[in-house]
Amino acid sequence: MPIVSEASFQLAIKNIASHGDTDIFPFPLENHLFHDKPSEVCQVLQEVDKDFAGTMTRVPVLTAKELSAVGYSGFRLGAQLDPLWNAYLLALIIEIGQDIENRRVSSSIVFSYRYRPDPMSGTLFDRAVGWPQFQEAIRAEGKTHPFVLRCDISDFYPRIYHHRLENALSSATTKTDVSKRTMALLKEIAAGPSYGLPVGGPAARLLSELLLNRVDRLLVGRQIKFCRFVDDYVIFASTREDAQAALITLTQFLIINEGLSLQKSKTRVMSAAEFLATSDFAESPEGESPEDERARTFRKLRIHYDPYSPTAEIEYKALAAELSKFDIVGMLGRELDKSRIDEGLTRRLVSAVRHLPAPSQNDAVRSMIASFDLLYPVFPSVMQLCRALLPALDEPVREQLFAAIRSLIQKTSYITLVPANLSFALRVLSHDKSEETEVLLSGVFSSSRSMMIRRDVILMMAARRADHWVSDCKNIFPTANVWEKRALLVASYTLGDEGEHWRRPLKKEQSAFDQLLMAWTADSKAAKGASWSVPI
Repeated sequence: MPIVSEASFQLAIKNIASHGDTDIFPFPLENHLFHDKPSEVCQVLQEVDKDFAGTMTRVPVLTAKELSAVGYSGFRLGAQLDPLWNAYLLALIIEIGQDIENRRVSSSIVFSYRYRPDPMSGTLFDRAVGWPQFQEAIRAEGKTHPFVLRCDISDFYPRIYHHRLENALSSATTKTDVSKRTMALLKEIAAGPSYGLPVGGPAARLLSELLLNRVDRLLVGRQIKFCRFVDDYVIFASTREDAQAALITLTQFLIINEGLSLQKSKTRVMSAAEFLATSDFAESPEGESPEDERARTFRKLRIHYDPYSPTAEIEYKALAAELSKFDIVGMLGRELDKSRIDEGLTRRLVSAVRHLPAPSQNDAVRSMIASFDLLYPVFPSVMQLCRALLPALDEPVREQLFAAIRSLIQKTSYITLVPANLSFALRVLSHDKSEETEVLLSGVFSSSRSMMIRRDVILMMAARRADHWVSDCKNIFPTANVWEKRALLVASYTLGDEGEHWRRPLKKEQSAFDQLLMAWTADSKAAKGASWSVPI
């Protein structure tokens, strides 16, 4: 009897194909496979479901755990799971997603990741409940309570204890096999410690919400008025003493029950007036400069539209009309004139550049190239924008961009020493066909210890048809890890007969998932003919 339903597998595949596997690192090649062959991927996952223990033995649960920057001086450890196991873990959580949601406190109290799956779009969470609604709620409550306590949990995801999460799962669902397999995968992902969730994916988000729901319910039981978004608590009180008492109560619940603690530097009791003045949705204070007022208004703008919506064209025109009211490039330039950017505002401005006319996009990219050090906290967003805009950029701007990225890597800049930053920068640089970049990519492969980076470089060298390099690199296959082997198998399709002869004796040794990836590559190559190249 299957543990996971076909519907859960289909939704997991759709979610990954449409929205990616993580919000921290570039998407892996396998996401294309999920998009193009969902039925075949579903069949492979169903086979995993039938022989879970055996598949875990044959196909290691590899996880790339790499640093990403938080602000100018902080870091977090993100995780990219093996695509096969990421899909299976997500399907497990989807299988019990409604059970988890049914256990949670009201969505008027907790606004993060409310489970509401949509098989058509592949989304898992309610788009009508999120950060904007959280901001609106805490602003409304702040107007009716004299004091506000704001705090968040320190190192939340990495500190979640598996035993406590297992207890929460047992209380939430009667599907014990799903719970057991979930915990077995989390144990393999942790690779030793009995705590921590992989940061970056929707499965971990829903599991973390389930864990904190225990604390939420205790606060509700104590009649403490609060709102929460992920690890950010805002508590409302009639007196400063009540706010301090609530802080003690929350601290006790977190430490004693869940082994979690609050960040001291971000824990603060303030008057409602002070709180409302610092809220993202605060009203314009008297005497505010026109520039600050425009920035405040821009923060409230929702820069999003669904390209797959039946009304996509109308929504896009409406968004473009709203953006036309702001001097996006000018606002971005003012941020780049500061000693430190406002990260939230700058990230929104970078996102808005995608919807500007081509001349403005070129101007914005030129400004950003000159300020990579200042943009360090949002560097992945900048690289994602640059990659998306490459076809629209003027050739001199493209060359300037490629040269600037090469320079960062060659001089071992602190910016690209952060693995997440390097991975996004390489995705942009992969479109540069210069000899300097080929030499640089070869050097990155030789010097990197990151299996995520090394996998990507193999695919990039194949995409640029560096057959001499790919032919030589395939000699490492016997000692390579699973990710590198998959990349080499795909890359070998650029070698013609040489690649075919090399793959033939290896095929029987590959997992069903790897064989499917090879078949997809062969089909893609046959369909596109001479124009085919490895997607990256």
